[in-house]
Amino acid sequence: MKLRHAKLIDFTGTVDGFVHPAGFDRAVIQLLRSKDKAEVAIIVDRAHCEGLATFASVVLVNDHVNLSGDNPLVGPNDASVGPRFPVVNNIYLNAADTMDQEETWTLGNPLGRVPSVVAAGLRDGQVPDSAQLDFLRSLNVGFYCYNLVPAMLIAAHAGLKVLGLGLPSGQSLSPDITACLLR
Repeated sequence: MKLRHAKLIDFTGTVDGFVHPAGFDRAVIQLLRSKDKAEVAIIVDRAHCEGLATFASVVLVNDHVNLSGDNPLVGPNDASVGPRFPVVNNIYLNAADTMDQEETWTLGNPLGRVPSVVAAGLRDGQVPDSAQLDFLRSLNVGFYCYNLVPAMLIAAHAGLKVLGLGLPSGQSLSPDITACLLR
């Protein structure tokens, strides 16, 4: 799947060439719903790994658990955007899905070297206690985040696939991964 016209959203504020919202808000919803050539939304969120896992750099999201209690699709449906209840099964792209032989072959698809994990979407600012971390570990969650899951729901509503990336605190995307995403 080509990433060339992807919608680029970075909630960490660290990836050049991306839109940098402070958090999930109406502007993010409008960006994801805007009509253009995009088939994919690339969403980078802060990966809070404390008590769950240790990652040296970025991780690829292969699934999520929405524990926020929120759904940005409540209220009247805008049928011009998409169906009321979008299918989110297989919404996340994996590294192989991003391969475009014309564009990434020379890069060696750096996303293929990135670990793939399950993300937990929590209410903004919620920090899990030890019992909640045990629960997240029992679900095989690699990190928790605040913005990726609601943004993914809006992207699904708009008919987009999602390349979800979790970036641990203090980390940045490597130049080869950034080049792959911006191609």
